[in-house]
Amino acid sequence: MRDEDMMGQAASLQMWESISSLNSDKWPTILPMTELRPGYEETRHNFFPINFDQVCTHIRLNMYPDGGIARLRIYGEAICKVNANEIIDLISIKNGGVCKGYSNAHYGHPRNIIRPDQAMSMADGWETARRLDRPPILETDQFGILKVTGNEWAVFKLSSAGYISHLEVDTKYFKGNFPASVRIEGVLIRDDVLSSKDNINKIQWETVLGAEKVNVFKCALFL
Repeated sequence: MRDEDMMGQAASLQMWESISSLNSDKWPTILPMTELRPGYEETRHNFFPINFDQVCTHIRLNMYPDGGIARLRIYGEAICKVNANEIIDLISIKNGGVCKGYSNAHYGHPRNIIRPDQAMSMADGWETARRLDRPPILETDQFGILKVTGNEWAVFKLSSAGYISHLEVDTKYFKGNFPASVRIEGVLIRDDVLSSKDNINKIQWETVLGAEKVNVFKCALFL
């Protein structure tokens, strides 16, 4: 395979041989040949619901006859193959974790916080709007936890049922607007129970991690 600039018709004979060995021209069709719209603001988004029940690890994109595509996004549910003797990140989006609900996503969606690798900026994380019910005078309890009337929350479906041994909450870039504390809860239920925000609030959650103060400048690791 070539590592240098490959602008133009740069496919090598070795690449053609590798592609041919996949027999990708015989793969089942997910979306048949479908007309695209031009890349103007009002027509550039082409969204296709798919009725395809097979599991995939690769896709082949064919464009006719030529031209250009700015972005390709494939939305679906990841399937995680779990080794019972291996410790993995059960909530990571790359392993199949999914954000199922949240109370506020004013500056960033909570699904951002389960993406792999480190955040690139505050916009790459989850930040909520200031709560209007914040007390005028902030007080703490005997453990240094702020006494507040409410909180923001997000619910995530894990890639697989499992036993939790470690929790990591990373506040990178949130130096002046990090949350004062966090609490982690868990439950073992069917996914369809989380069909609405009302159902989420009615669930009898079990405390995994009680209220803990969050470190300002580095990730907080709880064991």
